[in-house]
Amino acid sequence: MAVHSLVYIADPMCSWCWGFSPVLEEIRRHYEGRVSFQLMLGGLRPGNTERFDASRRAYILNHWHAVHNRTGQPFNFEFQMGPNFIYDTDPASRAIGVIRKLMSGKEWDFLKRIQKAFYVQNADVTSSEILGNLALELGMDPLQFSRTFQDSKTKELVWDEFDQARQFGVDGFPTLIGLYGKTVSTLMHGFQDFETLVPLIDKFLEKAA
Repeated sequence: MAVHSLVYIADPMCSWCWGFSPVLEEIRRHYEGRVSFQLMLGGLRPGNTERFDASRRAYILNHWHAVHNRTGQPFNFEFQMGPNFIYDTDPASRAIGVIRKLMSGKEWDFLKRIQKAFYVQNADVTSSEILGNLALELGMDPLQFSRTFQDSKTKELVWDEFDQARQFGVDGFPTLIGLYGKTVSTLMHGFQDFETLVPLIDKFLEKAA
């Protein structure tokens, strides 16, 4: 028997995904027990090698202000990352893959921890050490985290997930997709508030039933 699923496609270093975080929590509470939830990693800038110069910093901060103004989510606008910082979203995504594999169900909490560390606490979440410390807060064994994080198979699985998101036609985040059997419904592409999403999700549940 087919099961209704809501697939949330996101990147831990996507500012609009951080802005959507409270709405996501509300959606998960509202539909708890009625649908299954899946977190899919979309890959915002995986493997990026460009250093963080002044123009890129200004570009990013402009987005952060837009997200804050729309959603009210907190940001540290000082953003003290130095010129050697590289906005590579692979490490943070891979870390979520580790948590999902070893502590299934905790990936949602870990996503939020990474987002808060990056956007509010000004932590460099491209650092495996910082990601390991965040995993430790969940009770993850540091050596086990490190081994799995560095395992080439972990990276391969996460990059396959990036490809899967693109096969769904996703090229921006956050995105919410409804799955029921072979039926695929894009419910949200880009930030939406709770009141806008509920009737869209309800309609999906009714049509697929």
